[in-house]
Amino acid sequence: MRLLNKTQMNFAYGMGAAVVIIGALMKITHFSAGFLTGNLMLTIGLVTEAIIFALSAFDPPAEDYAWEEVYPELAGGKSGSASDKKTPKTLMSEKIEDMIKKAQLDQSVVNGLTQSIKDFEASAKAGANNAGELAKINKEFANNANKLTDQMESLAKNLESLNNVYGGVLNAMNKK
Repeated sequence: MRLLNKTQMNFAYGMGAAVVIIGALMKITHFSAGFLTGNLMLTIGLVTEAIIFALSAFDPPAEDYAWEEVYPELAGGKSGSASDKKTPKTLMSEKIEDMIKKAQLDQSVVNGLTQSIKDFEASAKAGANNAGELAKINKEFANNANKLTDQMESLAKNLESLNNVYGGVLNAMNKK
């Protein structure tokens, strides 16, 4: 005999717990709003929870499932005759064989898949080698660019010195 339906009981559990939590918070923080104090709220919440638990005692027990119908081994520990009993390994092998038959996987498909995997592996290795070579080329290019920058700076300094000397020669010629 159920006094309240499941929805009403869930509502009662939630509201009772909420009042207990608010009461505990009010008690911890020593908060009071007029006649509502932490002690009063905590008492109301705990009494509400006690009433809810008392009401839940009248709930009928949960439905018990007949697992032995799904797993015959549970009924007396036997799953049929000894000849019908198969190990999990045997059952798994049969399932895999059935899946292979349904997927129509034959030796040529498996060989093709194996060859595709080998080709992919070779391609990946070649790509890795090319990536290493590209990294080496990029490093050499960066080193050459640094050398070129240094040489350009040296050339600019030499041109500046040469311009100063040339400018001095022109000034000396113009004064005569």
